[in-house]
Amino acid sequence: MTIANAPRFDRVEAERIIQQQATQIAELEVVLAQQTVTLQRLEARVAELESQLDEAQRASKRQATPFSQGAPKARPKKPGQKTGHRAAHRQAPDHVDHVEEAPLPPSCPGCGGSVVEDTVKVQYQVDIPRPIPTVVTQFNVHVGHCQRCQHRVQGRHAEQTSDALGAASIQIGPNAIGLAAEMKHGLGVSYGKAARVLSSAFELTIERSTVARADARLAQKLEPTYDYLIFQLRDSQVVRVDETGWKIGGHNAWLWVFTNREVTLYAIDPTRAHQVAERILGRDYRGVVGCDCFLAYDALDYTQSKCAGHLLRRCSELMASQSRRAAQFSQQVARLLRGAIALKPRRTTMSEHGYQVACGRLEAALDRLLARHYADPDNARFAKLLRKQRPWLFTFLYIEAVEPTNNEAEREIRPAVLIRKTNGCNRSPVGAKTHSIIASVIRTCQKHGHDFVEIVKRVLRCPETIALPITSNAKRLPNVVPVPALPTAQGP
Repeated sequence: MTIANAPRFDRVEAERIIQQQATQIAELEVVLAQQTVTLQRLEARVAELESQLDEAQRASKRQATPFSQGAPKARPKKPGQKTGHRAAHRQAPDHVDHVEEAPLPPSCPGCGGSVVEDTVKVQYQVDIPRPIPTVVTQFNVHVGHCQRCQHRVQGRHAEQTSDALGAASIQIGPNAIGLAAEMKHGLGVSYGKAARVLSSAFELTIERSTVARADARLAQKLEPTYDYLIFQLRDSQVVRVDETGWKIGGHNAWLWVFTNREVTLYAIDPTRAHQVAERILGRDYRGVVGCDCFLAYDALDYTQSKCAGHLLRRCSELMASQSRRAAQFSQQVARLLRGAIALKPRRTTMSEHGYQVACGRLEAALDRLLARHYADPDNARFAKLLRKQRPWLFTFLYIEAVEPTNNEAEREIRPAVLIRKTNGCNRSPVGAKTHSIIASVIRTCQKHGHDFVEIVKRVLRCPETIALPITSNAKRLPNVVPVPALPTAQGP
């Protein structure tokens, strides 16, 4: 029976089924077209990622310039200072140790004619002797006893750094110890190379094990000064925090840096948990902590300021990997962050009301962005991160001392990264603690123009446990003072 001869009810049902199937076929064709476009886009993305992976694998095996950032710029920045800068040259020395004459030749080197003197010009040459002479001081240590209690009494000169006698009576002086410590923990020179420099430049024969043991003793003497730096961090208005990977005896660890304009403090710890920050700053810290969006900082009960530089880099990465439509969200976030960074310096030129209105507009614009739903997975993750960190994104707009980025902490952690690359990490917890203490004192001394070797001389020559407030703004080193008692963090 054909459809034409079929009963009317069966013919209508058949036509309905045919129409329904045609609709389903049309819908499936649309889905197939969409999946084809998606597949092409994913294939292009896979090809791009494979190319990047292949380039990264080749770069990791390259022996020359593994740190290269890619092809050089077509118009690189001209080296040196800008045109029209003030002339910079060395000043004439304030004393002359000896004078040498540079007489004219008897005849002209070119034609052999006679030479007549017109004038005498002066040139200075500043150099160091080689080898630099060492100084050996003999201390005649008077030893006696008390007639009443028979207690042994030993004299000590103001320039002595140790009370050891007998087999340990030959001591290395504080200048050599301080120089070796600065080479090791400030410049990233190994103990062996530091010993070689002392031997070749000063003819001071010393083993690298001697330098290592001297470093450990120096760290013990500088530990009160290190604790004083912690005390000052806890009393400061702003602290910038960052961390990087480290090794202790081949096991994973982390090097933390806590810094501001006055103090730079390093702490090496096996964990990357928030308890490290609480141990340094204390749970009751009332200042502002500048940091990135790492999860460990979320558990801290501090006022925080999230680094706008990290978020801008995240926006740039998203814009580079997304389609034009999907990249609109990261573009809008980047525009708001740059607007906030540009607004902060204008605060002094605006009325307080006008500044607060401008801040409110930025806050409202960001809230409107984060209130939307984003189908793109990368945008959804980024929006989730921003919602989580929302209370701390614009902290820098309202507190004058807070900078928009965490560049200060990144600059202070860079010397540690260079030392990690050129000199490795630490073999033991004692070595990690030694590096933390000495590197912290060195970097803080550099901020205030203090000579680290002078600090070493002061602490080694003092028989008592002392701390030096090296963050003083005075040009001369402050007097030796004891450290105030540190409040104890109630951490686990």
